[in-house]
Amino acid sequence: MPLLYLEIGLLFLFVTRGLVLRNLKRGLRAVWHGRGDANHADDHVSHPKAFLAALAATIGVGNLAGVATGLHLGGPGALFWMWVTALLGMSFRLASTYFAVKLARDGKRPDLFATPMLYMERLLPKPWRFLAVVLAAVMMVKGMVTANLIQANSVAHAVADEVGTSHLIVALALSGAVAAVIIGGAKSILKFSISAAPWMVLGYLGLAWFILLGNPGLTLSAIGDVIRYAFEPYAAAGGVAGYAVMQAMQYGVSRGVFSHGSGIGIAPFWHGANKDHPAMGAYTAAAVPLVDTLVVCTTTGLVILTTGMWTDLTGAFLTVSVFEEMLGGPGRLFVTIALIIFAFTTIVNWAYFSERCFQYLGGTNVKAYRWFFAGVSFLGPFLPVAFVWSLGDILIGMLLLVHLLPLTYLVIRHHKTMMADLRDPERHLNGGAEARRSA
Repeated sequence: MPLLYLEIGLLFLFVTRGLVLRNLKRGLRAVWHGRGDANHADDHVSHPKAFLAALAATIGVGNLAGVATGLHLGGPGALFWMWVTALLGMSFRLASTYFAVKLARDGKRPDLFATPMLYMERLLPKPWRFLAVVLAAVMMVKGMVTANLIQANSVAHAVADEVGTSHLIVALALSGAVAAVIIGGAKSILKFSISAAPWMVLGYLGLAWFILLGNPGLTLSAIGDVIRYAFEPYAAAGGVAGYAVMQAMQYGVSRGVFSHGSGIGIAPFWHGANKDHPAMGAYTAAAVPLVDTLVVCTTTGLVILTTGMWTDLTGAFLTVSVFEEMLGGPGRLFVTIALIIFAFTTIVNWAYFSERCFQYLGGTNVKAYRWFFAGVSFLGPFLPVAFVWSLGDILIGMLLLVHLLPLTYLVIRHHKTMMADLRDPERHLNGGAEARRSA
């Protein structure tokens, strides 16, 4: 799967001629000026809000425990391959959101508004449209089980290590908090996400950069190790244990995708929730991996590598222990709180993604589903760590197969139209703004 992901990512860059890398700055500038907030229906989500909500959905346990696990199993070079997945994943998010908005503008299927099932059902050849159902089923399970259980499991272990609270108390508190947010539906989830995302990210980055800037020699050495050992085996403990290049690639790609989620079909749920020009949501969606992985994951990885503790410890315990080593008890406490907030925002956003899939598959009792989802959060702390992480990797692999391969077909099949819509974002977006003002 890591090799397949990298190959398809390079194919996207070739087919689109590196469009997302060349035009991202112009696209974001046009979005910032246009905003796309005026005169829209209740189900519209503005682009700045969609960006913050998407960050809240992606920045979670993967940015702390996932990075730590990737480095422990793959060595310093794993962080380099996380960077690669972020750069390639930008094209996946760009294309996915583009098709979702492009097709949603006709309003023929409001029930599929802002979902990946829309373009799979409308654009795939008839014999392959059943993949939309498969995608919805797997994504619902992913959100209901692993995106929920993994976050809840990590929170329980972090809290237990910090204050010794039993898993039962954590499970009750977490499931109750999840229920309090998701029962209100998409608006409640969106409001919470855009309120929490900026502050949780800035606070965590500020503390981590304080460590990195305070140890410039160790930071530069860590960066050098990341680049060097992405292509060269790393011998640890005097050669007793080692990390092969394929290990670095495997765990770097898997943990990178787990963190930013590019290619598995989640980009349209927030970014596609509008009927503006497709370029607006597409370029905003493409920027998410840059913040999630190139900024947050990189920061976590470099802090971990500056201590050398990554060969002995793993998971959230490694990240928390590193901050304690560098900043003492306050550092440990702050990162534990950050882990809880990161995990919680991911859970509630995946509750929305999973709910939309539930509705697509014919589910009608949405409130009962929300309560059930909160109940699943209760189970997370009691499951084995290895089990929930392995299940998460399996479901991500399945999502990549049933979404990324059909998306590749759509990009190749419709790349001329897509290129025309996305090639000059400022012209299209300014034109769209003029049209709205005239109307």
